[in-house]
Amino acid sequence: MGLRDEGRTIRRSDGTEARRPLWDTGWGEELATRYARRRRAYVTASTLQLDRAGRAEMRLDFPRAADGKGAARCAAARAIAAAYGLRVRPLRREPLALTVRGDAEDVARVADALPRVLHHAEQLTSWVARMYGEWSRSPRHTHHFDALDDRERRTLVRDYRAAAFRVIVGILTGPQPAAAPPVDPSLPPWEQTEAIAARIGEYGWVEIRDAYDPAAALQLLHTAERIEAPAARWPVAAAHGEQLALFDGTSPAPQPEAGPVVVIPCSGPKLDHAAPAGELYTGSLHTHARRTADALTAHGGTVLVLSALHGFLPLDQVVQPYDHTWKDTGSVTVEELRAQATELGLTDADVVLLTPGQYTQRAAAVWPQAHTPLDHLGIGQQRGRLTAMRESADQYTTAA
Repeated sequence: MGLRDEGRTIRRSDGTEARRPLWDTGWGEELATRYARRRRAYVTASTLQLDRAGRAEMRLDFPRAADGKGAARCAAARAIAAAYGLRVRPLRREPLALTVRGDAEDVARVADALPRVLHHAEQLTSWVARMYGEWSRSPRHTHHFDALDDRERRTLVRDYRAAAFRVIVGILTGPQPAAAPPVDPSLPPWEQTEAIAARIGEYGWVEIRDAYDPAAALQLLHTAERIEAPAARWPVAAAHGEQLALFDGTSPAPQPEAGPVVVIPCSGPKLDHAAPAGELYTGSLHTHARRTADALTAHGGTVLVLSALHGFLPLDQVVQPYDHTWKDTGSVTVEELRAQATELGLTDADVVLLTPGQYTQRAAAVWPQAHTPLDHLGIGQQRGRLTAMRESADQYTTAA
């Protein structure tokens, strides 16, 4: 393994040294013990599973919390793992669990860094929440709160904190942020959560890819369960019936079929049982787009279903029914979509997006040169365009 115990400092590309972020646990044994206990409450990890090619997979479970933080932490973990270059897979029927897969050293790093980063994000979120409290107590702002009943106050506080946490996680998992937008003191805090949280996130930004203890990551690698059997699907004892999906490093990655990659949307209506992605969705726009995609790939190509929960799904991938939209916590991120496209070997493909709105925005961030024939069309026009493309698939040209 190339991972070394670099100690408490990191060496930057310019040759200078810096203190490793999120290393400190407080002064004294009592604070350190309390910090370690809190970290364990955020997430539990299975034994790291390591294959012969140096790839690994690990299951992460997030304890359910009455305040909903378990789901928020699980969603944040997906973005944090993606920032480390790992592939993330939610577990069917277990919304508070996921697996991370990728280079063994990166899996070990993120396993140690994840609770540190979650703790840091929650500390910053608490700071944003305290600002809300100060705002509510200030005579200058009482007019914003006087008209609210107790239920409305509780709902606003809960939503404000949840939104602030998402903003801060987004900042921590991205590049060093630019200046945050200004805060308008004439508006109530719940109308400018993003601006308030962004300022705190900017102040508290650290390079989370360095936020791990090298000694702890090395220990995870040393105690990993090494899988020698080639091309095997192998269980993890703590996985509650789930299986991890490492594949033999000696086998070549599957190659996409020659021809375009056509992306179609999922749909709300679905079958009531597990089925391949090519059969699960029953919505009318999905069905319409699928027929056109089949026509465009009749002589070769790949059709993918874009799901807000799962990302890019090959048509033969079995999926359980679910209820999830782009507005829901835990939706797949652009970073995760890019990682999926890379794993599928489709980063340089000729792509056609037969998708509306949110689907197109996210897929186009993966493939900026993709053809978007349905962009800016109403639903009726989208159906007409899909029909026209299907009837003249061999002569298809994208709309201006």
